[in-house]
Amino acid sequence: MAIKSFKSKALKKYRDGDFSKVKPDHVDKIGDILSAMHASHHPKDLKAIFRSLEEKKGSGACVFTIQVNGNWRVTFQVEDDGAILVDYCDYHGKHNEAVK
Repeated sequence: MAIKSFKSKALKKYRDGDFSKVKPDHVDKIGDILSAMHASHHPKDLKAIFRSLEEKKGSGACVFTIQVNGNWRVTFQVEDDGAILVDYCDYHGKHNEAVK
């Protein structure tokens, strides 16, 4: 499943090798998540790797989340054959897209 678009500026920078906008202790896990997303064919393929994979319910239906650490998640939607609107955020708190 190709990553077609990012919502998060931090992940766009991460993709280009600039890790300054993600929490330092999240760098490796985010790399694992993005690599697995790219190599998978469907979100259900990711469930074998990341037990924390969930599909949101209700108004957030069709949005998948994978826990990075604590409240931090990588979220994405699937369109055709790829992931879109890939985001990195504090899921239960304030939307902190980037590390200050």
